[in-house]
Amino acid sequence: MSSDSPSPSGRLRPRLAGLRMSGRRLAGLRSVLPRNRGEFLAAMATIGLSLAASVISDQVVNALEVVIPLGLIITVSLFLLSIKWLRRGERSLPLNDAAAARPRLPPRVDTPVGREREVGEVVDRALARGLVLVRGPAGSGTSTMAVNAGWRLAPETERQRYTDLRGQDRDEPEDAASVTERVLRTLGRPLGSVGSAEEAAQEVLGALRNTGRVLVLDNVERWSQVAWLPRHVPGGWVIVAGELKADTDGAVPAEVAVVQAGLLSPDEGVTLLRSQIAADRIEADPASTKRLANLFLRRPAIAVGIGRWLAENPRVPIAALVADLEQGPHDHTLQLLLAMQLRRVRPAARRLLALLARAPIAELGIGGATALTGGTEHDTERAMEELSQHGLVERVRESRVRVVDAARAIVAPPEDWEAAWRRLVEHFANQADLFAERLPQEEARAWFGVEDKALLHILRTRRPAPWASGPFWRIADALEVWFFLEQRHKERRETARALAQAAKALGDTEVQATAELRLCLIALVLGEPGMAKEHLDAASHLRTGVESWPAQLHLARAATLLATGDEFTAVESSLVQYGQALPSGDATGQATRWINMAVLRIRRGQVLGFEGGTDEADRLYTGAVGILVQALEIARQAGDEHAGAHARDLLALVHWLLGRTRDASADWEEAIRMYGLLGDTVGQARCRIHRAATLPEAEHREAAKLLRSALRRLPATGVSTALAWLHLARAEPRGARSHREKGLSALAPWDGIAEPLQVTEVRRRLNAVPTYRRI
Repeated sequence: MSSDSPSPSGRLRPRLAGLRMSGRRLAGLRSVLPRNRGEFLAAMATIGLSLAASVISDQVVNALEVVIPLGLIITVSLFLLSIKWLRRGERSLPLNDAAAARPRLPPRVDTPVGREREVGEVVDRALARGLVLVRGPAGSGTSTMAVNAGWRLAPETERQRYTDLRGQDRDEPEDAASVTERVLRTLGRPLGSVGSAEEAAQEVLGALRNTGRVLVLDNVERWSQVAWLPRHVPGGWVIVAGELKADTDGAVPAEVAVVQAGLLSPDEGVTLLRSQIAADRIEADPASTKRLANLFLRRPAIAVGIGRWLAENPRVPIAALVADLEQGPHDHTLQLLLAMQLRRVRPAARRLLALLARAPIAELGIGGATALTGGTEHDTERAMEELSQHGLVERVRESRVRVVDAARAIVAPPEDWEAAWRRLVEHFANQADLFAERLPQEEARAWFGVEDKALLHILRTRRPAPWASGPFWRIADALEVWFFLEQRHKERRETARALAQAAKALGDTEVQATAELRLCLIALVLGEPGMAKEHLDAASHLRTGVESWPAQLHLARAATLLATGDEFTAVESSLVQYGQALPSGDATGQATRWINMAVLRIRRGQVLGFEGGTDEADRLYTGAVGILVQALEIARQAGDEHAGAHARDLLALVHWLLGRTRDASADWEEAIRMYGLLGDTVGQARCRIHRAATLPEAEHREAAKLLRSALRRLPATGVSTALAWLHLARAEPRGARSHREKGLSALAPWDGIAEPLQVTEVRRRLNAVPTYRRI
């Protein structure tokens, strides 16, 4: 494939990971040698995890069976470098607003009128229980109460953590999984190691326990979003604020401390009004002030809006405002106020509000807002400030804004929306390109941590316009890189599905095939061989003829064949075709090819060993050692850390199979270290399963500890997961019945389809596990 040439605008054309395209379309993916860790953009697709070959033999040592894995429990990298290399020279990438945002509390209100008692109650409940909910309808001041209580508990900013849990979808609140991800990111905890709500709660405890830190989660709509949080946090505090409505997942449990934000009294409403306008205006017409307080000053948000409007309209008497407000429904008071405010803003600010209200993304920074208007940052910032002063938008984190909900209904649809939307999508695609190239640097992580939901929301756009194909494909590539780096395979799958739907809508079969290929590889990672085969078939049907397949499709076919049986001849044929399809000089692809050849030898050795052909199996294992040593050297020369880690992991396994215990131990330790540097917690988990299986009976507690650590990082299904439960049943006989059932459940994806011998053997061993019975 020829390299990309600069476009007239000076930017390089993007590459789409996966399948090659014609010269008139986006260029297809090719494996590109990473030049250094700072430029590393590998989105690996795993082909061995779901296979996790597991033929085993038993050795009895002091009543504990040491389970020696004779199979392949290792992933083999398929390197899909999803983004072009953009050579910047000495040009630095400006830090985005989102990346600069710090998770400390917003400024406190010195005297929260009518809320002093409630704030004190929040502090007391937090000190007593660790977790407290501040609950009330929109506009009732829950955020003010939570933030002020947070400042009292932790006055030093380094002990404060804050996140606004309103999502980018205006119509649907964030689900519990998304909230979990945002909370853990706010606390600086790793995401790849979290596989369940219980583990997420433990991460929160680990970040807050005995630290004197406070975590404030603002604008929570439903209890189900935060139901996973720990109920008690010794030496730390969690304050959850928002409506917290009950939903289908249930109401707030009785044991959770709740502080209700009620309505202000009329006198408290007048006091709040006095803080914003001159006292003589209030005293000039006490009857109208009393009526205003009784009808409209009971909620802090509305009282503040009324005070702001009166302050900006000093010649308007309170009686006139009351008369205007009474003409409309009382539940639309804020909307009426904002409509009056809107008449005071300049046309440029009014246009920006209309564009922001129309955008499907609820929160935008200065860059996104500027893209919408098509103007300059200076003019956009000025318009944003004007809208903020009039209460039409609210500031979120540094330079980001959200349109106030009541303001959406008072603006007319923008006439130039299509052009504005195109500018916004292209802005996000360009930003995604730039920050993806910077991964895994912290500024890039910070940007994606804030914007990944917006990018995914864009990709899910229904009926995309023809111009969207280029930006959409670039966004999908960047998200694939990001979500793989974070090991968030659920989001990887959502991205690939959105890509497939967009490509289908636009009639781009090659991009649709790319999406299906990604879905195949993700299914293998998650231990779903049947689903992987369906997506592989879909990808191959979208291509005309095997001779036109790119290298990645051949490798995915080899992986799927290994996951669903022992057709070694067909696997070998696919690997040969993969090697032939690799571009010249592709060192990453060559390292992958050598690793796969070793995988094939090990798998064949497994079958032969199980059938009694020990000598032939040892010959194949010895040959695999030589192949892996060569793969390690290629990976070293290429600076390819992922390939090196996988090769080292496999080498440890083969050394163990050949009885070279010391070499195996050293290689596993090195593989764990390398996986750690790469943030590959799943790779570390597989190594820990091996180590646990080789420990003597006297160390069964250590073995159980390693296995439980591994299970927290593995998907619910797959042979690696099943094997871990099998080993745990041996190490913990009292829990053997439960462990056996969980292990068999992990093999459920193979029910009713062809399965390799390794899967059959693990299933047989699980069924044979003796169960402990209480007497």
